[in-house]
Amino acid sequence: MASRFKLITQNDIKIEKSRLNQLIDIIASDISDEKNRRKYPSFITGLTTPITSSLFQTIYDQDVEYQSSNAMLDTTFGVYASIQNVSGSNTVVGSSLVTTLSPTIDSNGKLIFSTTTSTMMREKINVYKQYAQTLLGDANSGFYLPFENTDSANRINEAIFINVKRLFKRDNIYKGSFGIKLFDALTPIADATDVSLQSTNPVWSKKLTGNLFSVSSDVTPAMIIDADGASNFRIGYAGEVGSLYKTLDSGVTKTICGLIFYDAGIIVLDVNKIFTLSENVTGIIDFPDTGYTDTDVSVPNTNVLKNIRIKTGGNLLIIPQGKKAIGGGTTPNSNPVATTFSTFLKLATLDDIIDHFCMSRFPTTLTTAIAFQNETIINSTIYYCNASPDEFNYSTNPSYTDTSGKIQVVEDETDVPFSYITTIGLYNSKSELLAVAKLSRPIEKNSLHNLSVRVRLDY
Repeated sequence: MASRFKLITQNDIKIEKSRLNQLIDIIASDISDEKNRRKYPSFITGLTTPITSSLFQTIYDQDVEYQSSNAMLDTTFGVYASIQNVSGSNTVVGSSLVTTLSPTIDSNGKLIFSTTTSTMMREKINVYKQYAQTLLGDANSGFYLPFENTDSANRINEAIFINVKRLFKRDNIYKGSFGIKLFDALTPIADATDVSLQSTNPVWSKKLTGNLFSVSSDVTPAMIIDADGASNFRIGYAGEVGSLYKTLDSGVTKTICGLIFYDAGIIVLDVNKIFTLSENVTGIIDFPDTGYTDTDVSVPNTNVLKNIRIKTGGNLLIIPQGKKAIGGGTTPNSNPVATTFSTFLKLATLDDIIDHFCMSRFPTTLTTAIAFQNETIINSTIYYCNASPDEFNYSTNPSYTDTSGKIQVVEDETDVPFSYITTIGLYNSKSELLAVAKLSRPIEKNSLHNLSVRVRLDY
């Protein structure tokens, strides 16, 4: 009778690596629908009229209140700024959103911004720094286009960050498969001729005057792809990095506009390349310490208005405390806030910026907004368990023999015994069972044949 154990040598072991790809298709309405986004109001101003905001939002594949909903993406916004010594004095360099505000620098090196011209600027800078630390290994570094060209003219100063969740990214995003379709321009607002008086106690909505928080339905979407990701990627601190291109002329002309970190599953979009900072925007945003004011704005048709209070006698919106109207002013003193997208990025909270990106840059249709292939890397160890003709022909199972010791599976005592293999056990050098492999059906083992069983462990 052979031993119950058979030594597996290194020659009986083979290491394999295989890759499994899966197509991920994220529809636009999942992004644009506010019910599908979870907010985390962790920031609050310390002013008289406080406002709250998240530092990022999570996008789900359905209403976040459903137990079956799955988190797909995290998204946020950040700006680059650093303090450098120029001619013996500390100077702030980086995004024009920061430098045009002329912040002061305190004794601890902290930037101090005016509360009347900006909101959450330090938080926006810190978001950028956190991504730089994670993806570049240095919080004070910047993202550049292309990745290896660190000239200041190529730096991404204002960035939209998109994190793909592990459930959808798996081990990484497959190079050359990523695409995102969004509106790079906004629909102009049409003036209204049929505005009527609304409730005197309105429920305030951000969808106040059109394009800041509404879909750009008649604008052709732009396509952003990693066109040469499979052949022209780089290796950085966080793994493989590719360039994203905004395609024009049916994809013939390409303009570099962002980075994709395949292993981390993070997309960095240059706001100044995919949007236009000088573009006019109109809407209502959260802003601290603002009183109730009458603001003259260009009002769209009434089916866009959501419980907005209109002052009798004209297109005057009564703006509540903690809100600010931007854009649309028709008289010199009616709306002192500039109308550019750049100004919006300074004044708005991170929640308002993310809301704008999700609600105004993606349609409400079931069309594809983001598509890519993920990649699952399967590492396998294959053990070839070989039994020669004189091995494993006998069983130690008590039912293999009767009470007198006769083998049950043979008719005559002189017959050669045989057995049925149903299970393979893998043991370590201390005879401790580590893994069990079950065969799909019992296989006869006798003295006339060799038997080889292939056991595969995937991890």
